Amino acid sequence: MSEMNGKAIATDTRVLEPITAKELESSTAKQSRKPATRQNKTININLDLDAGSSRAKFVIDGWSGSYPSIFKEVSGDLPSGISGCFSIGNKNYAVGRVTNSLNGEVVEAFKDNKIKFLHIWLIGALANHPDLLADIVDDRKYKGKPARLKVTLRLLSLSSSKRNDIAKILQGTKTFSFEGTVFEMEITNDNYLYPEGYGCALEAMKLIPQGIPEFHVLDLGGGTLTFSSYQVGKKPKAIEQTPASGNGMKAIIESLSIALARVDRGGIQYKKENLESALRNSKPLESGKHSVKYRHGTETLEIGDTVTHALSEWVSEMPIVERLLTKVSQALLNGQPVYATGGGMAISIVADWIVRYCCADITNPQFYIVENPQEINLTGLSNLA
Repeated sequence: MSEMNGKAIATDTRVLEPITAKELESSTAKQSRKPATRQNKTININLDLDAGSSRAKFVIDGWSGSYPSIFKEVSGDLPSGISGCFSIGNKNYAVGRVTNSLNGEVVEAFKDNKIKFLHIWLIGALANHPDLLADIVDDRKYKGKPARLKVTLRLLSLSSSKRNDIAKILQGTKTFSFEGTVFEMEITNDNYLYPEGYGCALEAMKLIPQGIPEFHVLDLGGGTLTFSSYQVGKKPKAIEQTPASGNGMKAIIESLSIALARVDRGGIQYKKENLESALRNSKPLESGKHSVKYRHGTETLEIGDTVTHALSEWVSEMPIVERLLTKVSQALLNGQPVYATGGGMAISIVADWIVRYCCADITNPQFYIVENPQEINLTGLSNLA
């Protein structure tokens, strides 16, 4: 209590108490605290990628797709609303079929570019998904901020000896742009590298009779024919892998082009992409032969017989091909199962010819073409989950 003019005045002693050092520090911290940085939430996706010589095949969160393994560094601006277009830094890229519509120098994977441009094939897979990137752009909360991705990668490659080179490329792949939106990307997975054909091997493990200690996979891809031997265990383990690089479907089509050029049809030029289409649409006939129709202008040509001649020359003129198919025959003769996979084995005339060649004079050969051979090398990786 205190007195003023004879009146007693009550004093609240709490307002006179000194501020402690702790309270002062807390007050100063609140005043100097910076506002939290606003970022879009990270979107997690799973990507299985097989950047082959002929086609880049991928599975993104269960959705399967592919595109021709070619790209262009595009001269000028990128069009919008077209699949397979993106930017890295100040360079614009287009991958797959869209390259036919744009100017720029063509880069093809089969010319020793599968590993060198792995980041292009990877982002190209994301940009070839019909909805993925567009949905992420639309759904992000902060429109002025980059979209963010965390990619869990599984990669099929014969180049396991280049693991360090692959790791450097992936670690250096941090950002790209899609239709004006910047994407920040983190690529993760400790065990991401698997041999080509591994998805087929995983699928084969479900089909092998008990007591079989070893099985084999014949993989006919766009650029390579590969024969692999696997030991049966909890998971298949490759014990031998023999690739014939440059001797896949591209070599068969080259042999077919040469065989067709021997027939005088008035100077017809056979285009590679049209030959590929004709082969994919081949159909078996009741006679045991196959129909392969090639369209030239208003004329439809039947080239099935020429395809069988080309396949014979593919083997006779390529010693490594003959060696690998002989290894298949020997395994079958030994009673061991062989599972055939790859895009080439999805072509009826090619698959049927290889089966007859490898199984000739062998009783009850265990030669199986897996279901969906053009996809199983990737989709079969789901058995790892």
